[in-house]
Amino acid sequence: MSESTPLQLAARRRSLLELQQRLGHRFEDLSLLDRALTHASTGNEGRKSYERLEFLGDAFLNFASADWLYRSHPEVAEGALTETRTRIVSRGPLAAVGRRLLLHDQLLSGKGLRAAERSSERILADLVEAVIGAILIDGGVTAAKAFVRRHVLPKTIDTTGADETAKDSKTALLHWCQHHKLGQPRYELLATTGLQHEQEFRVVARLEDGRRAEGAGRTKRAAEKLAAERLLADLAAARDAGGR
Repeated sequence: MSESTPLQLAARRRSLLELQQRLGHRFEDLSLLDRALTHASTGNEGRKSYERLEFLGDAFLNFASADWLYRSHPEVAEGALTETRTRIVSRGPLAAVGRRLLLHDQLLSGKGLRAAERSSERILADLVEAVIGAILIDGGVTAAKAFVRRHVLPKTIDTTGADETAKDSKTALLHWCQHHKLGQPRYELLATTGLQHEQEFRVVARLEDGRRAEGAGRTKRAAEKLAAERLLADLAAARDAGGR
């Protein structure tokens, strides 16, 4: 196990103090922030990684975003709320938050983590969730909600617009099949991968004649919609090429 020198420890503390200014939360226990930015590849150095904090932060983020959507948009139906929450807490937007906060610059990692992975969407999203978990432990629910509101939740949301395309893909596929007498499309769950708090679902949409398309997403519903969208695109391409 390698020991950090006093100069290294002092430099690390200064960088964490600067980071907490960007986060908008003053830590009573700065070691929590340090742990939230420590990758599991440092395990042979005796450090605790961010994985448990990430688990906690992921669960709290889902709650906080659902609570905000429920309270601030009483007119929106459950289905649209679910889709909007899924979009807010998905990897891409979270990675953008991590990038703005320069979390990857503060990440401690071992040789097992390649340099290119440090700023990957997966790692950046994990770091944001770990920081949320650390703030929750250090400052409680109010502090964690404040961070989520300040950095994660969008200023405005569109529960119709672009989301309607995804919401309507299964309906559009059904209407196509009925119009062209192709029978009713069926959806089948092929696989569920990942840890419980970051699962990915893979679904196939298939027709009675054997044509099919697959989709993957953080929820089964999202995977079904993507599979329907892809199958519908294939059917339209086949029609344009002279098929049906």
